[in-house]
Amino acid sequence: MSKPFDATLNLLIDTRPDDWASFLAYRLGIEPSPAEVLDTDLSTTLQADKVFRLAGPPPVLVHLELEANHRLGIPEDLLRYNVLLAHSHKLDVRSVLLVLRSKAKASDQTGHYRRLGLAFDYSVIRVWEESAASFLNAGPTLAPLALLTNEAAQDLGAVFDRFRDRLQEPDVSDKLRDDLVVSTYVLSGLRYDESRIADLYRSFSMLLEDSTTYQGIFRKGEARGVAQGVAQGVAQGEANAARRILVAQGRKLFGGVPANVEAILAEIRDSDRLIRMVDRVHDAADWDDVLATR
Repeated sequence: MSKPFDATLNLLIDTRPDDWASFLAYRLGIEPSPAEVLDTDLSTTLQADKVFRLAGPPPVLVHLELEANHRLGIPEDLLRYNVLLAHSHKLDVRSVLLVLRSKAKASDQTGHYRRLGLAFDYSVIRVWEESAASFLNAGPTLAPLALLTNEAAQDLGAVFDRFRDRLQEPDVSDKLRDDLVVSTYVLSGLRYDESRIADLYRSFSMLLEDSTTYQGIFRKGEARGVAQGVAQGVAQGEANAARRILVAQGRKLFGGVPANVEAILAEIRDSDRLIRMVDRVHDAADWDDVLATR
């Protein structure tokens, strides 16, 4: 899948894997059950995006592959993953291809793969063809996908209002809400141009007003004026969320976060710069390269 979208979605999945396992189980007609995310290293050259083990009964593996770019040959890759997973875990494997935008649709993504007499079926979910409700009614970490649907593109304001309401529900903590705001900003780049994303992001910022981070800053800001407190609360909420995503993605890409890097990131208050670092981290050679982002 295309970066930085891959790491952003993987982070959402890792944050609340049960959201995704339940969503996929429903789509596959499998009874929902407790799930765990498995190691996806299948060989020295293969790594599946996400694999869930659903406890059942009977237990089953669900392999989720994410795709944001047009590429022929994905069904053959899915078959290879499916066979290796089944062999390694001795369980039935159900394969799902989640295609994130219409430009990533390829002619061979039919849900059926035939080769040399072998028949392999897999499920295809095309995000843009789904209803916004299918994601908004799922766990909160799937809610950002609602903004990538055709329904949202036709009336973005209406779907955004529903998305905003979803982030106010009891199962969304302040920390998760902040993370979802930044993740949604990144994922919106799959469908919308920069100016429209900027407008969205200004609206997203208002979601941070109810967070504990915001409230603490707001109380401190009361003596200096309500407007200043609001501005500082929103900015710090954005910065904190972007910093968490950056650290999580950098840890996976570079094998860790040195103490001096964590200290430098903690001192950066510019949320826009941190967002640019999130975009940059996947093309960077190391942490020094990321920190050079201005």
